Amino acid sequence: MHLLAHATSPIREQLSSIFGSISFSCWLILMIPQLVEQWRLKTVDGISPIFLLIWATGDVFNVIGAIWAHLLPEVILIALWFVVADVITFAFYFYISQVYDKKRHNHRKHHPVVLDEQTTLLGEHAIHDIHPDVEDSINYASTDEQHHHHHHHHHHRRKSSTLEDVVYEPENHSVFVRIILPLLLVIAAGVFGSILSPNKSTPDVPENPPSQGDDLLGPQILGYLCAAFYLTARLPQIYHNYKKKSTAGLSLLFFLLTMLGNITYSLQILVYKRDREYLLLNLSWLLGSLGTIIEDIVILTQFYLYRNSIC
Repeated sequence: MHLLAHATSPIREQLSSIFGSISFSCWLILMIPQLVEQWRLKTVDGISPIFLLIWATGDVFNVIGAIWAHLLPEVILIALWFVVADVITFAFYFYISQVYDKKRHNHRKHHPVVLDEQTTLLGEHAIHDIHPDVEDSINYASTDEQHHHHHHHHHHRRKSSTLEDVVYEPENHSVFVRIILPLLLVIAAGVFGSILSPNKSTPDVPENPPSQGDDLLGPQILGYLCAAFYLTARLPQIYHNYKKKSTAGLSLLFFLLTMLGNITYSLQILVYKRDREYLLLNLSWLLGSLGTIIEDIVILTQFYLYRNSIC
């Protein structure tokens, strides 16, 4: 969120509005892919809780800064939406890690795993004593076998319920359907949203901007705090992935949306105007956006490096 409006050309103003609208579209649906991935796998092992906690702290400071800087109502609403999304994410994390896992554990106690010809060689007692990761591998193998049995059963359903199938069986669809198409739809929504919206300066300009001097100090401090939290939030996740040598449980689309949102957000600021005073006022928000892009590239690299790993 940038703090002051400066005179600019109509072309720059329109381009800034388009980039800002695309960024806005990204933020609106940002957490959905990750929540869907966790719901599909019924696990939160792939995501670092420290990552979520630091990210949420940054969002809280973002809301305070947006209100303090007298930003436009829609900017404050999206900042509030971040906090609401954080609450939903934490609630979901708690449900999967505490409630669902306990239910699954109790179910396993009362409904032992049916052993096939190979696993019976281990002995029934050995199955209950093996490491949870090994047990999960056996369960995954069983699930994979069941998937092949149900493949033809669900083939007809896919024809009439494509979206549901993409959610529950993404491996059966191309990269274009799973990744590229959603990104294109978000970009299109942002472009059309900007074109159809009433003409105004830049989306993040304050309605009643605070006066120069001490009134800007508070929002600036919060801006740098936001940047610090957003920049450090991904470090625990990067380490978490490195330690497990896996990105299982993470949504690739989630991180691509964060990259697209931060890139277009930065372009929104940079395209609008480039004079020294304007850039200095927006430096904290630029650092928070551009810096996280580098870290997201690291995570995307981990997706590639660990693509064949089994978690």
